[in-house]
Amino acid sequence: MRKKMGLVAVFVLLVLFPAFSLASTRALLIACSNFVSQPDLGNAVSGNLQMLGSVWLGAQPRLAGLSIEDGTIGTQEALDAAIHDAFDAATEEDLSILYLCTHGILPSSDDQSVYLLLGDGQTESMLTGSQLYEMIAGIQGEKLLILDACFSGALIGRGSPFAQNVEDCVKPFLADPSVHVLTSANGFESSWYFDSEGLSTGAISYFASALTSGLGLYGTLEADLNGDDQVSLSELHHYLNVAVPSSSSQLLSASADTLMVPSAQGAMLSRPLTGFSYGDLLLLSDEPTLDFSFTVTQETSVQYRLVDYDAGRWNWENAQVFLDEESLLTPGRKTRTLTLSDIAPHDSGYLMLQVFALQGEELILCSERLIAVQPAQSDARMDVKCPPVYTPGTTELPISVHLNVPAEVTVSVFNSDGELIRRLCTSQLTRPTPDQVFTITWDGRDSVGNTLADGLYNIAAEARIGMSRQKSSVSVQITGSPHPAF
Repeated sequence: MRKKMGLVAVFVLLVLFPAFSLASTRALLIACSNFVSQPDLGNAVSGNLQMLGSVWLGAQPRLAGLSIEDGTIGTQEALDAAIHDAFDAATEEDLSILYLCTHGILPSSDDQSVYLLLGDGQTESMLTGSQLYEMIAGIQGEKLLILDACFSGALIGRGSPFAQNVEDCVKPFLADPSVHVLTSANGFESSWYFDSEGLSTGAISYFASALTSGLGLYGTLEADLNGDDQVSLSELHHYLNVAVPSSSSQLLSASADTLMVPSAQGAMLSRPLTGFSYGDLLLLSDEPTLDFSFTVTQETSVQYRLVDYDAGRWNWENAQVFLDEESLLTPGRKTRTLTLSDIAPHDSGYLMLQVFALQGEELILCSERLIAVQPAQSDARMDVKCPPVYTPGTTELPISVHLNVPAEVTVSVFNSDGELIRRLCTSQLTRPTPDQVFTITWDGRDSVGNTLADGLYNIAAEARIGMSRQKSSVSVQITGSPHPAF
């Protein structure tokens, strides 16, 4: 993880609920902050544990166990022991969640693996995705790994800088549908966190901040997209796609639509601004107006920050910062309209909006969103491509949607009879990439997690561009697949 500024109070917690608890979810939260070979992350990552631990302390039904290791894991042996202590009691009906926040390390020229770095200040060791899988493979029931680190997507083959290593990274996870992996970044991206002078509460890691807001830390389940008062892993990933603009969260899961992530039932922490709701995040350059609303819980000033994505990077240094039209906001629901025509340096592209509560010298990040601006008139082109032959179980099928403008994309898989097999994404906002390619992966499974039989399948992409929709499709032959499970 890359540090952006400097900060926070230490939070150390070890909570073990009684063994007779009827709950079936256990969680182990780990942060590594001090290292021998890399810059220390200080106490900042402790705030991630505080926020996520608070969410799951407030979950209903209560967790069967919640354990936190703050700066104590420096070796693979220590990690393995912590995993066994936390999850040995799990049964086939249970869910075990491991959150790991640390440095992600890119390989040297003679090494082609991306690592997580374990460190306790005195010892440290490298950890690959395959090694992490081996540690959790024997746990009964469903397993959810949440990896908050730079380049973490590469551990599951997403955006890996070494294409020849993709199969080795992803194969163990594809072979075991009981393991689900959510990462904070792609294989070529840094993960960021925010810190400011005097900060005592609020956001730490951008990813952890959005993750916990989505799961109801401040009283609103922002990631509950269908309004059923619970959050599926699929909903959580869709939410993170726009709520963490600075890096692209990755998800590997055979059944993300049906796996429910425990969430807080009622506010567990407070902040001056909460309950954010945004209108359309895909705007047209001739009318680039963003509508949003939020609730002020205590009197505060509000600061907005707009960061432009330019020349292949977020332009942090030249962010435009301005205060709310009201110098001091009183408690209540507020609605705002932000016109970007005089703010965005280009007629189309991507922006990051950050909303801060400003209280004295304390700056509290309360919300972020990715904003895409389409040109009002353009020669919009879309084309979908993938390899013509695919064997499930060895790697994922990369599906590339080539777009020359930002858009909302839906990608679906159909069989040769035209029947819908699986919706891979629905109205998902594209993200800034150096090559203007929106990439999504498919593991060869249907919507309930069964591996598909050999045959010809059609992958169809549809994009909203202006007031119209463009479509493109490509066929893929599945071969060498095991028989689907029933």
